[in-house]
This record gives sequence, structure tokens and C-alpha cells, in this order.
Amino acid sequence: MPNISLIIISILISLNATAANFNLDTGNAATSPKYNKTLINAIDVADERIIGVGIHGIIIYSDDNGENWHQANVPTTLTLTDIDCVTEYLCWATGHDALILKSQDKGENWIKQFEDAIFDAPLLSISMYDSMSGIAVGAFAKALGTVDGGNTWNEFYITEDEFQPHINTIIVDENYAYAAGELGNFYVSADKGKNWKLFDTGYTGSIWASSILSSNTLLLLGMSGNIILTNSTSADNYDFKIYNNGIKNTLTSGKILTNGNIAVSGLGGVISIVDLNNKKNISTCVRQDRLGNTGIIELSNNKLLVAGEKGLRVHDMQECYLTSLDTVSVNTWISKSIN
Repeated sequence: MPNISLIIISILISLNATAANFNLDTGNAATSPKYNKTLINAIDVADERIIGVGIHGIIIYSDDNGENWHQANVPTTLTLTDIDCVTEYLCWATGHDALILKSQDKGENWIKQFEDAIFDAPLLSISMYDSMSGIAVGAFAKALGTVDGGNTWNEFYITEDEFQPHINTIIVDENYAYAAGELGNFYVSADKGKNWKLFDTGYTGSIWASSILSSNTLLLLGMSGNIILTNSTSADNYDFKIYNNGIKNTLTSGKILTNGNIAVSGLGGVISIVDLNNKKNISTCVRQDRLGNTGIIELSNNKLLVAGEKGLRVHDMQECYLTSLDTVSVNTWISKSIN
């Protein structure tokens, strides 16, 4: 299954080529006056700072709720795929050629910790237990782990399946690591990545993203609008409930909101809100721009910040709902009950 970022990149490279300085002779990230309007593949928060990573090594950050953006100093032109900030200051990012970057100043300056150009495939996700230990995963079941803050990264494979399915996402908490990817595979490690157990989710498509919702509940996001909630009663017992948002678009990122609902981003302009507690429904806005959304976070003004094609944009679910009632609107609103 192709990497989501690769699909979008092929569309955008020609559009950005004339506006950007690719810095191929320096090895540093491309620079452009429109760096916040290019493809951003993932976003995270370090304290109150929002940080996004994208194509050509571009990393941007904002300290004012996404109103203004600055470009970081990054020693690569490779496409970046994911970011995880474990403290106010410490962040890691992954990219193509099994690249791993680290920042110790809230994402302003980055150093290269690992790269494998011979592998010639991306790491797709990274999650840190703390400032010393973490795991990165990617194409062909490849994974890397560190216990010394990233000074050394040790390679291993999450599964010995000869098919070598891509591992698209990983998330960790203080006790476990959870990984997922192609074929609906869901893996759990109770010893920081040394051993893994495979669980059948009941879903056979690719899982693209994951998020921890509570101490025993995880969110998994797949293709064709599939939303999977994973509940555990023990280290060896996981139940899976599969929901659908009614739109056949791949889902790419999910975050729990302060009100307990879950915000989900997807390709083709899709933004969904999963309400498991009150309305017990999934409300989906298909934005009129139809741009691919690859990341989502909650802003302090109860709105959402969405990353993806053409950079960052603020999204208001209430505004989308109201405008969708207009007969001339090209926003689309769908609501589905959760049984």
C-alpha cells in the first residue's frame, strides 16, 4: 500500500518547484516564502508551540495558535512524515531514507540522528516513552528503538512475516507500545519493543494512524472512513469495534478533544467528530477545498487546526454545518448514529 504522503507529493512538486529554493548543494531543508502553504504531513504540540513537518525537509512552528509561522533550521531535504514532542523542548521527527531528527529547543533547530539511504524507504511514525526511550516504525516492517535519547538507534522488525507489511503508525504509553499498519494488523509490546504480539482487528485494510484516548482505549484509523476503537481488559485481551463515518476516504489522524469527543482528519477534505458520550454519532464535514488532510489538533478557541495539502488551515465544524445548509454551498455535512 503506497504511503499517503507519496501520493500527495507527486501532485504538489510541480506547483512548488518555482517558488522554493531546494538547497540541494547545502543539504539543508528547502526554503520558501510560502513554507506554511506547502505539504505538511504531521503536526504536534510542544507546550503551546505548534510544530509541523513536511516535504523537502520543511519544519514550521507557531506560537500564536497558527496565526504566524516560522521555518526551522533542518539539515535535510528529505520528506518528513511524523513528529512527536515528548516534553516542552524535546521533539523527534521521522522521514524518508529511515531518517530520524531531534530538536532540543522546541523545534527551532534540528540534528540528524539516523539515516539509511540504502534502505531507500520511509520511517512513517515515531513515539517516545520519555526523553530517553522511543520507537520509530516504517515501511517493510522496519523499526528502530533507542534507550539513550537517540544517540544510538537499534534496528529490528516488528513482525517476521515474510510479506514484510508496512507499519504505518506507533503510539506508546508508560507500559506498552502499540503499532499498526497493512492488512489491519495490530501489534502490542509490553517490554518496550523487544517482543510483539499480533492481534486480529477484524479489519483487513491498512491502518494509517493511532492515538491513545485513555488508559485502556485506543483509536485506530483506516481506509474508506473506518474508525476502530480498541479496548483492553488485559495485556492479552483486546476488543475491537469498527465504525464508519459514511465517507469512503482514507483517515489520517485523530486526537481526543477537551470535551471528550474525537477529532479525525482524512483525505479529500474530510473532518469528522466522533461523539461517544452524548449524541452518540459521527458528524463529518467534507470541506469545500477537498484538500488532503494529514494531521489535526485542537486550538484554544475550540476550533481545529488541520495540516495537509497547501499547509495549515483553521477549521470550524459549526461553520461547516451552517454553510452546508445553504443550497449553493459546496461544503457537505453527514451525520451517522453510533449503535
